[in-house]
Formats: sequence, C-alpha cells, structure tokens
Amino acid sequence: MEAAGVGEEGRIFQSPEELWQSAKEQDGELPQWYTAAVDYWDRQEASVDGVLGGYGHLTSYDVRDSRAFLKKAYGAALAEAEAGKRRLVALDCGAGVGRVTEQLLLHHCQEVDLVEPSAHLLDAARQSLSTRGARDWPRGHKAVNFYQAGIEQHELEQGRYDIIWLQWAALYLTDEDLIAFLRRSAAALKPGGMLFVKENVCDKGFVVDNADASVTRSHQYYVQLFDRAGLRLTHTALQKDFPKSLFKVRMYSLTLR
Repeated sequence: MEAAGVGEEGRIFQSPEELWQSAKEQDGELPQWYTAAVDYWDRQEASVDGVLGGYGHLTSYDVRDSRAFLKKAYGAALAEAEAGKRRLVALDCGAGVGRVTEQLLLHHCQEVDLVEPSAHLLDAARQSLSTRGARDWPRGHKAVNFYQAGIEQHELEQGRYDIIWLQWAALYLTDEDLIAFLRRSAAALKPGGMLFVKENVCDKGFVVDNADASVTRSHQYYVQLFDRAGLRLTHTALQKDFPKSLFKVRMYSLTLR
C-alpha cells in the first residue's frame, strides 16, 4: 500500500498499517474508531445542511454530477428501466437524511434501501421519504428498507441490488473493513449490477481527521483498495464546482473482475 499519511497535530504515519495498528493499540479491536464517527454525526443537525457540514448549498452541484456519472457508467440499464423493461433496486450506504435517495436514486430506481448508523439521521430520512410522497421521481418509486447499522457490519442481501451507492462513507472505514464491505457489495449485486463510490480524495497518501474519525485517501490509494477487493474500475471522474478550499471529490464505478 502506498504512501505516508498525516494525522492529528501533524503526526506522520509511514503507512496505513501503522495508522490502523496505532488505533488498535489504543482500543483493542477498533470499536472506538466507529463509535466516535457515530457520536459525531449524532451531534449534527438532521438536515441537508447538517449532513453536508454547512455546505448544503452545494447539493445541486453534487447531484448534477452524480446523475451525469451514473448515466455515463450505467446508462443502458437506466434506459431499460425508463422504458419499463427493467426494475432497478438500489442501496444508499451512509444514507444520512436520505438526500441521495431523494434527489438521485429514486429518480431512476423503483426501490431504494437505506443503511445509516446514526438513529436521528435515519429517522429524519424515514419521515421525509415516507410523508413527502412521490414528488419529482416517477410514480411507484419508493424507499423500502431503513437499516440502522454501520456499513462495516451491515449484511447485504445477496443478489438484490442493481446499484449500490457509497458516498462520503468509505472514509469512515478501516482498509480491511472497506475491502470486506466492497466484497459483500459485489455479492449483493444482480448480474450486470454496479457499485458506485463517491468520496473525498487527497493528493497523496492519506489524511486523518480525529474529530469525526475519518481518513481521506488519495485516488491511487482507493484504486489499490478496489483491486484488493477484486473489483474492476470502469469509470472515474472528478466532481466539479466545489470550493477549492475543500478536498477534491472523485466518483468511481466498479464491477466484478
């Protein structure tokens, strides 16, 4: 695995393995790594602005580029669904208040499941998606299952999904847990299904944020993890029109090799 990383107060980690070993030494089997992230999100407002860290105004750019990327990578299947020849089922991972489900996935998929570890964010998603009705998405499209769980422990139903969408959630997983989740996701895809990852990326190595127990990885770091998970990268693109003061955001589409 590539490159050194930077932690709190400028601490240098010579490798990802050193980071995760350090976390284990402090906490045995890393439960505090995950509970710290959930505790952080439990304190945030259950709104689009809350889950985007005060950058709710960027959601239109985010959804615009996500939709364009989804169509580029999975356009044939979307066209079949729009023509009534196929029913699409999606999973929204780290779903927060259901922003991606509401603004992106339900526009293309008849069913969407959500998985989110923070109870109050998931409750907000359940209330919003169940009471607002089919506003902009096609009639009959609906959110079906709301799973309160961390994605590092969530067991996916094999062969259920056409699309698995993982956005701003991979950064909360250790390398091994992310690889394991990607493998479970691959097993949960229908034939021809596709896994999407949209995530912050740094220029090289990794950057640790102890405030929310997250790790921002480089593009090459993610490519290596995808390879270790046995996945093939089919498309990738950078998010446009975000402030330069933020990390770059990159999108990936993945299938089984």
